[in-house]
Amino acid sequence: MATDKICPFYGKNDDYCDVGCGYISSYDVNMIIRYCSCRYCDCPKYKELADRFPADSLQPLNC
Repeated sequence: MATDKICPFYGKNDDYCDVGCGYISSYDVNMIIRYCSCRYCDCPKYKELADRFPADSLQPLNC
């Protein structure tokens, strides 16, 4: 399913990850393209959030 490849923190709120929330800057677009879809396990912000909120990270098997 395609939604399994999207970062579980994407677009939630500013307390998690602000990428995908509100105004989307050119930096956010770069991050979305690079990490939020498919490669979020490589994202430094995802790793930080997964450590802080392990129950919410829903780590897929390939991370």
